[in-house]
Amino acid sequence: MLLREVAHLKRFCFLLACMLACSFLFASCAPNSNAPSSETRTVTDGIGRCVSVPKEGLRVASLLGSFADIWYLSGGTLVAAAEDAWEDFSLPLEGAVNLGGAHSPSLEAVFSSGANLVLASASTASHVALEEALTAAGIAVLYFDLNSFDDYLSMLRTCTEITGREDLYEENGIAQKERIDAVLAEYRALSLTDAERKVLFLRASSGSVKAKGSEGTVLGEMLFDFGCINIADGGALDDLSIEKIILDEPHHIFTVSMGKDETAAKASLDRMMAENPAWSTLDAIEEGRFHVMDRSLFHLKPNARWGDAYEALFDLLTAQ
Repeated sequence: MLLREVAHLKRFCFLLACMLACSFLFASCAPNSNAPSSETRTVTDGIGRCVSVPKEGLRVASLLGSFADIWYLSGGTLVAAAEDAWEDFSLPLEGAVNLGGAHSPSLEAVFSSGANLVLASASTASHVALEEALTAAGIAVLYFDLNSFDDYLSMLRTCTEITGREDLYEENGIAQKERIDAVLAEYRALSLTDAERKVLFLRASSGSVKAKGSEGTVLGEMLFDFGCINIADGGALDDLSIEKIILDEPHHIFTVSMGKDETAAKASLDRMMAENPAWSTLDAIEEGRFHVMDRSLFHLKPNARWGDAYEALFDLLTAQ
């Protein structure tokens, strides 16, 4: 658990830096100056900031496609969204302004959309950099950092509080939590050995393949929730050597692609393994426990499908 605590401390320090970079922080949950207090409600965002948002006439812009999806799951609509809301989530965004790439959203496009509330990522530097200009323009900004189901549930709670749709929090949040709790309990009841719980998680892109630990990725966090032992935890994650992997002998190997070109990511993975035949000597590969994961469930945020993702992972972890 010490490694996990250290990882959480690093994540906390990063988020604290983001919070300090945001000039519009609050000592208490007092309404901001966007509008008279009778016309606003105060909510707490994902990094602990207390922000006043309009009660009526909400015009919401999302700087991430996954956040746009959560806003829709909360019963809201959008006037603007990042490009990946169309590309990865196929949301009903007729008439919405395209803000550009998720890592380079256009401030001018946010202004032109007439948004009065922006959903932004606390872990994306370009989003944090926009806070001062947005706040100066009277636009409320909610920051979130989302890598796990608990993060999702917390954001959904805040969003449904704004929309007044408690029913959607129950449907898209609590109902999934019950499924997830059930499948985690079933896995833990199997009392697998440490050797059987050892995993390696590889993330492939068109240019590289990197070993990833438990912290900060959808699949890494899920594997930790199951109680898996990720052999990349506590080491030099990106450059985990094949010698170290052979020594640790993971029982399962999981790979997920990042970026838009999944074919190129697969080619990168194939090239890495072809260049070092030692990969083929691993039991996980010889015995069929090398898993290529669905990017929509295990790299992008699964949102309404978190329950599906945990159940699919359970099936792989328990397959004979």
